[in-house]
Amino acid sequence: EEVGYDTYHHTLFEMLGNWSFGDYFKKEAIAWAWELLIDVYKIDKDILYVTVFEGSDDADNLKMDTEAYDIWKQYISEDRILKGNKKDNFWEMGDQGPCGPCSEIHVDIRSPEDKAKVDGKDLVNMDHPQVVEIWNLVFMQYNRKADGSLEGLPNKHIDTGMGFERLCM
Repeated sequence: EEVGYDTYHHTLFEMLGNWSFGDYFKKEAIAWAWELLIDVYKIDKDILYVTVFEGSDDADNLKMDTEAYDIWKQYISEDRILKGNKKDNFWEMGDQGPCGPCSEIHVDIRSPEDKAKVDGKDLVNMDHPQVVEIWNLVFMQYNRKADGSLEGLPNKHIDTGMGFERLCM
């Protein structure tokens, strides 16, 4: 439904990702994502921003994901760790089932002149065609029950997804 309306929802979409069913969680997922992007793909860390779930004051009354925030501080400066709302940083597959906070990794590929005019952090999740989410790390730690309530999962899981065409931008 979003194909062709902007520069980052293409007709070709190749999802790169992985799952973990209780084998590892936030610490490892973040470390391995960072290693792949920085050490293997050689992406300059100074063009990246990450988001963490800021918490919610709705019926779920969820706290901020300080665990992910603290892990990210080991890799990227705090001014590049942004707090994201439930719409952008809490993943649910439907009305019921596994869900949880997520961390998105965004790349800012604008020219130095454009970067001097507007700070990239102000463009994250604002549909800018050159400040784009390239990877989402979903930390499935809850189960949404049929009555809408959340319960903690007995085992924590990871679901990551990176858009190949976005990585190639």
